[in-house]
Amino acid sequence: MLRADPCATILSPRTSLKEALERLDALMNRLVEADQTGAGIDPLRVAGELGQIRQLLAEAPAVVRAKDGQKHFRCEACGTISHGDRQPERCPTCGGRKFFAADIEQPFVESGAG
Repeated sequence: MLRADPCATILSPRTSLKEALERLDALMNRLVEADQTGAGIDPLRVAGELGQIRQLLAEAPAVVRAKDGQKHFRCEACGTISHGDRQPERCPTCGGRKFFAADIEQPFVESGAG
C-alpha cells in the first residue's frame, strides 16, 4: 500500500499552527512506523520537514500576559488561545479539553543572535 510521505509537502508561512502540529504528528508516526517495520526513511527529508515546522512554530505569535491579569491558554488540539483567570473547561473552537499556559513571563526574549 502506498502512503503519502509526510516529508514530501513543503509548508508555507500561511500554514496554521494546527496544520503544523498535524504535520509534526504525521512525521512522528512515520518515524515510529519506519522503526517498527525496518523501512527506510530519508534523514535529510526528515530534517528538512522538521526545519520547516520549526520555522512555522517560531513565527507563531508569542503571548505576553495581559496587564489586567488575565491569562492565556492554548488548546493543544487546535491552537486556539482562550483568555481568562483560569483554564476553560472546553476550547471554544474545537471542544478540546487539554490546554497549556501560553503566557510569557518575561516580555523581552533574546534571540541569541548577534
